[in-house]
Amino acid sequence: MRNKYILIFLLSIMLLLWGCSGSPEKISIGIIPAREPERMLNNFEPVRAYLEKEIGIPVTVTVPDNYFGLIESMNQNKVDIGFLGPFSYVTAEKQIDLEPLLFAARKDTGTSYHSLIIARKDAGIRTIEDLKGKKFAFVDPGSTSGFIIPSALFKSRDIDVNQYFSKTIYSGSHDSVVMDVLNKKVDAGAVADMNLRRVMDYAKIGNEEFIAVWKSDDIPGSPIVARADLDNTLKEKFITAMLLIHEKDPQAIKYFDSNIEKYVATDKSIYNGVRNIANILGEEFVNEHFLQKNQ
Repeated sequence: MRNKYILIFLLSIMLLLWGCSGSPEKISIGIIPAREPERMLNNFEPVRAYLEKEIGIPVTVTVPDNYFGLIESMNQNKVDIGFLGPFSYVTAEKQIDLEPLLFAARKDTGTSYHSLIIARKDAGIRTIEDLKGKKFAFVDPGSTSGFIIPSALFKSRDIDVNQYFSKTIYSGSHDSVVMDVLNKKVDAGAVADMNLRRVMDYAKIGNEEFIAVWKSDDIPGSPIVARADLDNTLKEKFITAMLLIHEKDPQAIKYFDSNIEKYVATDKSIYNGVRNIANILGEEFVNEHFLQKNQ
């Protein structure tokens, strides 16, 4: 009889432990700092509340200081789902087993976007050659459109940015690059076209202020990724909620980013072009400008 009770007790403990490991108590989301972290958290709040309601467990959101900080948080299991950029995703997947889930379909550019090099119209900069000797702003070493794509452009033209520009800075976000160019902190900068339009709308900046000196080919949209070891049921609930958010809570998605029409499914193969660019730049470049710089 005593052995029977011991067996029942052990089975109860095993079931309790299994239930805890199979049913996460909360989900943590991290977002790359495309603009000021405080404003991003505020704009994402309706989406967070929507997800909490749809998934049925608490949802927390963080915006780290830089792109690498989000990768580190996912690597340390502090973040379950990350809103990454294409390059930060293909870099992160070398360290973490990640599963791309979704990306945004935008009203003007669909599921792709572009890297721009912008300058003030009154600066007299019209070509890449005009940038020589000027002050230039990148977004962050982990930004696809704000660093990696323009870096590949400069490399293709045998331009050493340390010699070509009089000064280079990392502004920290796309919004900050736009404002640094506008306020003449720098002469030109690299930014995503979708972010440029949002800042111009938000800050009521007229079209006469900027000129696009260069525009990239299409870049696949920024992926929302999950750690591969995240509970599958939780992943499915998150995917379903995001696929339906434009129907169930259109104001939430509009408040986060008014240019997003809806979210659609994505997969690893969509980012092969970004992987190719990263390979062309080389592992040494990635380590020097992104991984080691942020450690």
